Amino acid sequence: MESHRLRRCVHRLVHAGIALPVALLTLILMGQVFFRYALNSSLYWGEELARYILVTMTFLGSLLLLRRGTLTTIVLGKPSPGTGFMHRLLRHAPTLLFHCLLAWSAFALISRTGSQRSIALGLPMCAVYAPILICGTVGALIVLMKILRLQPPR
Repeated sequence: MESHRLRRCVHRLVHAGIALPVALLTLILMGQVFFRYALNSSLYWGEELARYILVTMTFLGSLLLLRRGTLTTIVLGKPSPGTGFMHRLLRHAPTLLFHCLLAWSAFALISRTGSQRSIALGLPMCAVYAPILICGTVGALIVLMKILRLQPPR
């Protein structure tokens, strides 16, 4: 029973994590259009924030699709229901490798640009690149759960 409640809570958090940036992006872009055309004064930070939100939404959405099994992945071999561990590992190895390399590259990027700040908002670039690291790490964990036949939370 507790597992069902936890799954439902995680499901709501994931959907809110995607719906909230969509609403925020909509408000920012509508405000950008209003300020540019109605007041003849552009919001200098609007485009930068919208870009960062869009990138974050893309990575969050890819995790949701990966968990559901609807994200295009690289699979070696024909899936069959009675496959062994090694077969599952070989089938999912390219996707696992991709997510590990994504996380590693994001970590290296964050390490190199940690002291830099974004131009308009002044955000630390490590905060801007953090969704890439999170996506790579969580994506690798989701693929590992598929290899080990553990059910990811829905």
